[in-house]
Amino acid sequence: MTNPTARVTKASRARSPRRQDATADAPAPSRAGTPGRARPQLVSDVVPRYYQVYSVLRQRLLAGAWPADRPMPTEEAFAAEFAVARVTIRNALRLLEQEHLITRERGRGTFAVAPHTPERLNFGGLLEAFADAERKTQVRLLSFDRVALPAEAAQLLECPVGSVGLAIDRVRSDRIGPFSYTRCYLREPEAALVTRDRIGNRTVLATLVAAGVDAGAAEQRVSATLADLDVARLLHVDVGAPLVKLTRIVRDTGERPIELIQGLYRPDRYEYRVKVSRSAGSETPQWVLK
Repeated sequence: MTNPTARVTKASRARSPRRQDATADAPAPSRAGTPGRARPQLVSDVVPRYYQVYSVLRQRLLAGAWPADRPMPTEEAFAAEFAVARVTIRNALRLLEQEHLITRERGRGTFAVAPHTPERLNFGGLLEAFADAERKTQVRLLSFDRVALPAEAAQLLECPVGSVGLAIDRVRSDRIGPFSYTRCYLREPEAALVTRDRIGNRTVLATLVAAGVDAGAAEQRVSATLADLDVARLLHVDVGAPLVKLTRIVRDTGERPIELIQGLYRPDRYEYRVKVSRSAGSETPQWVLK
């Protein structure tokens, strides 16, 4: 895995001596640090430099850049590599230590904690994902309310704006912690088939299928967004952290929309996967989703 690097503007190197980063001993001019690595440079005058260093080092640690049985580079080496003062490095390392990504031992140095690679859950399928999701995760119900469907939800569910339906907000977690926040909208008559007791830890679609609804197809849209304050608290991420945004419209075998899911997922904990096969049914074979 390629280690992350960053770029720097001239302004981020020209700091006033009154700033905290410049009050410590000046950084060494050498290119010391991890052998064979081009010196990364910081990217923004808005984000504090210690946090930029922390972000780069965190990615390296998660990628296993340093073995747990050998010391990491010294503060002086990192200061030279990033062209910052040692106090900046110390602040970055303190954050990493708080996350239990490193340990610091007096007289021995700084050591990486062996990274734990969480299992990424695959929700690329529908029915085939039910048992996997329910077995490996737990859900926390935030709200379960009858509501007038918002305009966008009503349009996607192909019913009149203001139609009464069911809105369900939930956070799903695995043994490591929360990884998804979802809002589900159901129109009638499907909304009447789902109750708090029936849904439990199940996915909403699994509950509908168990109630006799025939799910025939789904359209999924995947994009990205940033975590707002409420979602950041729910998913244990920073405000403004990138999230995977997934919108899924499920239809029955008659092509009638029955469920709308709008989900936000932590990208370090979620994997979207599809299968593609080559179709030989036409003169020019094409790749099609399975």
